Amino acid sequence: MTPERLGEELGDLKEKLPPEADKAVEPAPPENAEPAPPGDEPKEGPAGEEWIEEYERETEQAKPKRPKHLGGIIITVVVILFMVIWTVLSPAILSQAGTTYLDSERYANLGDYTGDRDIWWLGELIHVGSMTWGVSMSGEQNVSANETASFDILVTKVTEESGNWWFRGTAIKLKNVSLYLEDGTYLGSMVNQTKLGFGPLATVDAQFPDPGSHYVQVFLKFTVYTVMRIGYLPLEEVEITADFDVPINVASQHS
Repeated sequence: MTPERLGEELGDLKEKLPPEADKAVEPAPPENAEPAPPGDEPKEGPAGEEWIEEYERETEQAKPKRPKHLGGIIITVVVILFMVIWTVLSPAILSQAGTTYLDSERYANLGDYTGDRDIWWLGELIHVGSMTWGVSMSGEQNVSANETASFDILVTKVTEESGNWWFRGTAIKLKNVSLYLEDGTYLGSMVNQTKLGFGPLATVDAQFPDPGSHYVQVFLKFTVYTVMRIGYLPLEEVEITADFDVPINVASQHS
């Protein structure tokens, strides 16, 4: 067969083969071949990155947005609520009673006492007001030595003049009421306290050690509160030593 004839037959055979036969067939990897290193792995294309960015945008849009002024609104509500509670819990202002209970046989049969006081706040920067306090003592004038006798000590506000419009008035709370002889001999202290509409009434149980006619002193300690247009403040503790000019007649102990 001549070379020209052989070339023609090969050309006819190539035309009869399917198109896939023209493609080169890659050889299979050897059996002991090592896996490709991690750096050769295919990377995620731009389409995956775009999907992640779109998902993040949708997630951010789905989050509820907090109002810009919510923090300020919460603080304002808390402050208003605090002021309301502070004002509601204010002690009752002690009314001015004048000399009604200083001249009363019921509350002052053993004597009375008055004392004036100016009350300041923040040192002497703000004048809260001027008050006159009254102390009345009542009980049995004739008692027995070394036996318990009860006496009532009433504290009232005789007059009050407020320092300015902001301060509505004052209230007090008794902390200590004690009874002594003029020479300082201790007789007894407060065992009970009753809040009356015109002032606190303290009950003092006392014992006189010796018979005779004795004059007594009452020591009082109380906290003064100022009640303001909004809220209240404890201002100071007042101590009073009141001398009474009505003698207590103490008889010998009964056999």
